Amino acid sequence: MMKMYLVVIVVALLNVVSHSQILIDESYDDWNDVVLYNDPIGDGSNFGDDFTAFQVTNDDEYLYFRIELRDEILLQEDNRINIYIDTDNNANTGTIQAGIGAEIGFEFGDRRGFIRNGNATNTIFHNDIGITVLPSLSSKIFEFALSRTYFAGGTQFIDGTIAVACKDNRSGGDIIPNSAADRLYTLVDNNNPTLPKFDFLKVGNGFRMMTYNSLFDGLFEFGQSQQQRRMIKAMDADIYTFVEIYDFNSGSIVDIIKDETGYTNWDHASEGSDTHVISKYPIKDHTNIDGNGAYILDYEGTDMLIIVAHLPAGSNDESRQAEVDKIAAFIRDAKLGLNEFQLATNAPILITGDMNLYGNKRQRETLTTGDIINNNAYGPDASPDWDGTPLTAALPFASGLPQAVTWINPNSSFFPGRLDYTFYSDHTLDLTNTFCLNTNDMEDADLEVLGLNRNDSRSASDHLPVITDFEIIEPNRQRDLTLEDINTRVFPNPTTNLLHIDSKTEISSIIITDVMGEVVFRSNNISKENTINATEWNSGTYLIQLITIKGSVTEKMFKF
Repeated sequence: MMKMYLVVIVVALLNVVSHSQILIDESYDDWNDVVLYNDPIGDGSNFGDDFTAFQVTNDDEYLYFRIELRDEILLQEDNRINIYIDTDNNANTGTIQAGIGAEIGFEFGDRRGFIRNGNATNTIFHNDIGITVLPSLSSKIFEFALSRTYFAGGTQFIDGTIAVACKDNRSGGDIIPNSAADRLYTLVDNNNPTLPKFDFLKVGNGFRMMTYNSLFDGLFEFGQSQQQRRMIKAMDADIYTFVEIYDFNSGSIVDIIKDETGYTNWDHASEGSDTHVISKYPIKDHTNIDGNGAYILDYEGTDMLIIVAHLPAGSNDESRQAEVDKIAAFIRDAKLGLNEFQLATNAPILITGDMNLYGNKRQRETLTTGDIINNNAYGPDASPDWDGTPLTAALPFASGLPQAVTWINPNSSFFPGRLDYTFYSDHTLDLTNTFCLNTNDMEDADLEVLGLNRNDSRSASDHLPVITDFEIIEPNRQRDLTLEDINTRVFPNPTTNLLHIDSKTEISSIIITDVMGEVVFRSNNISKENTINATEWNSGTYLIQLITIKGSVTEKMFKF
């Protein structure tokens, strides 16, 4: 497998300015202190794509790249945008492209490129150079991560000073950066990537939901079933939603979940050809929305609407838009009491599943805002949340990666992307924790504690399980403080011996109790980095209370 990385525009300042960790997540605040290169509008072909801005930076594992264009495009199709990388900064080696001697080139619209090794040129795909691109939807802004390690006649590592150019290969196409000097970039080392924070154990006192595309009945298929079973057991969810289980009913799924979790009182239902909900909470009603399933759950006396969606795949924008229009109309009518569900005021609302949101960004906007495209067929627009605001999209990162991707297929020409979503009504739901279970890049210790194998997630499906932890909140109630609010990490969680509590906020007291309320640890002598020896503690669940100047935070921890 070959991997590599990208670079671009430069200025010597880039080599000395510190910056935030870049996360590939469609949020660009982390680029604010990275040098920005602006490109004149209209300096390329009238028939091509026009670059307007460019940024590049790196950590010890990845090169990160952000690009802006004048017009909205879909980067994985229908364009001639290339990235060219001169890994030795020598114009006399490699292939001359955009004024540099490129050892690596990649055309995003064609989803393939080349590596030059001496006089040999080999075709490469995204997995050979570790490309991840977001958004997977159309946009004017894209950010990329590429691995600094790749293979060309042996393992190679992008280091030192390199040259990069991004070019539209249509006749007269735009190039960024424009000047040769700005195409140089010197990598900065000793900068290990800081990964997003989340907990493998459920956070809070609410419910955990696992959303999963089982990939053509994979839960029942040899070569996929055992891997999926292990992930079901490890995630210990209260609600499981599945798509792409076609030939087996929800009762068959329940039998497997009972075996793996040891819990027996599951309710279950199916709608459409492949959507299923398995729930610890009673399922009061369910119906079909053009192949997608709508389910009403009784969550501790509160009705909760969960829509499990599996939208059309590929470039079928028209069909996807029609289905999301119907989903938006269904939520509108359920809130108004105009369909069979007749939601109570402030009932929590979730839309989850494999949305296949690849193509026009308008489909995601309809799901979040309720802005229906075909009003003649599906009626007026209506904001889906009870306070008249859009639904919120959970942002799960793949465990072990600084990337918010939910779909990874090394054998596909398409880049890893964000296809699976959970949208929720934040007026009545508080998201306490979220991640995608990506076993391939997890720490060995975490795999061992959770009973998982390294290849489980990739060999089970090309979709990752999406995990979301929620608590129901009273409207207008101020939510409880979280570890993120006080800039604090508690890790590893679960633990087997040592527990670390690192904080950028002043902590006045740490109190740890077991489930019976007995104090097992108390300290008022707190530093920014604290290590607690839990070796002698019994296995089980513990509550960590942190008293800070911002308020009190309680975190659940498990000891094996």
